[in-house]
Amino acid sequence: MCVIGRVVVAWLAGLLVAMTVTTTVEARPPNIVVLLADDLGWGDLERHGGPARTPAIDRLAAEGVELQRCYAHPVCSPTRAALLTGCLPRRFGIDRPLRRRDPGLPAGLPTLPRTLSAAGYATNLVGKWHLGTSSPPLASGFDHFYGFLGPEIDSFTHLDRRGDLDWQRDGTPVEEEGYAAILMADEAVRIIQRQDADRPFYLQVAFNVPHFPILAPAASTAKYAELPEPQATRCGMIDVLDTGVARVLEALDERGLAAETILLFLSDNGADRSGSNAPFRARKATVYEGGIRVPAIVRFPGHLPAATVSEQPITVQDLFPTLCAATGISLPADARCDGVDLWPALSAGRVDDRPPFVIATTDRACFAGDWKLVVNAAGGTELFHLGSDPSETRDLLAAEPGVAALLRSRLAEIEAGFAAPAGRASPPRRGRGEAVEGAGRRSGGGG
Repeated sequence: MCVIGRVVVAWLAGLLVAMTVTTTVEARPPNIVVLLADDLGWGDLERHGGPARTPAIDRLAAEGVELQRCYAHPVCSPTRAALLTGCLPRRFGIDRPLRRRDPGLPAGLPTLPRTLSAAGYATNLVGKWHLGTSSPPLASGFDHFYGFLGPEIDSFTHLDRRGDLDWQRDGTPVEEEGYAAILMADEAVRIIQRQDADRPFYLQVAFNVPHFPILAPAASTAKYAELPEPQATRCGMIDVLDTGVARVLEALDERGLAAETILLFLSDNGADRSGSNAPFRARKATVYEGGIRVPAIVRFPGHLPAATVSEQPITVQDLFPTLCAATGISLPADARCDGVDLWPALSAGRVDDRPPFVIATTDRACFAGDWKLVVNAAGGTELFHLGSDPSETRDLLAAEPGVAALLRSRLAEIEAGFAAPAGRASPPRRGRGEAVEGAGRRSGGGG
């Protein structure tokens, strides 16, 4: 072959390599960051009329899509199970907040982190687990876990309600000083800073604020000195949450990763009586809107419209199939998702029809369009039209028996084969003890 021929062949080979590299880089799936608040009510946010100032969450809303009809389950453990598996948690008998030593999530299930890990993602969980002992984080698809396993801890001492240390790094207990949610943000920032630029990552930061016990750093609470207790301390907790969100956003910006990261912010359920779910009815541990319609925002620059609001009904069990679709990853063959893929609706900025869905603990709510049927554990039934009555003030059961019958039938179909409920969801702690603990820790100057 002549010299010119060899040069042309070499040039073509180099061009082919360059094209292959370019294609590979462009085909790299996006990172996913899920920021999960704990007991944050709809009416707690500044943008919804709440007293706590939340500039970072407001920034997210300005850069992404605020989900006006995002539904979690009424209490912590069911929501976390639905997020990881895409399934209704009652399939696994999870219909209440788990105790630290409960079996909880069965071993071997297809999970979102396990699916992403199989596709090459680095998978990280920071913060609260609260899904039992049968399949702890490192056995459920996470490469790394930093946080606590049980339902709640003292944010300063990291002790559970029995006085035992519940704070670990990858299965090894660690004793550290610092306010838990701040340590969680520290860890999330470290993970983002250390990520391999050529490998996508999944990062779930499950903050424990503003969940009971009502404790906050003195400096955070001092910003709300004009408010009575425990409201001032709870606002201090939300301040720490918002600062943590801000730090995650800054870390993504510093690494130049914002444009290639799907970021989802949401709460695991509504607020208890120490917070606000206004304008919705009731609170945490109920299937009324105040217990299950949660603040939620999703951002993916260039792929989702910015500064928009979506009325698409979406549930926490939809997130597994929806995030997989967004990343181009197929669901596992053995996944039995109750959720559906809503990425086409979100990315197009439209509201799509979707199958009826259920949100449940021992009480259940079945949704179809704007209609909602509530069936409590004792069998009592109510029917609401959320389009005209989002605050659920008018029971239309007697006026619309046909609609109620159709929703009862659909609820029975969805729940066919489920185990009987284990018992009523534990009511959220509240009352004088919260105010005393919050005020006591605040005056003690912790954190």
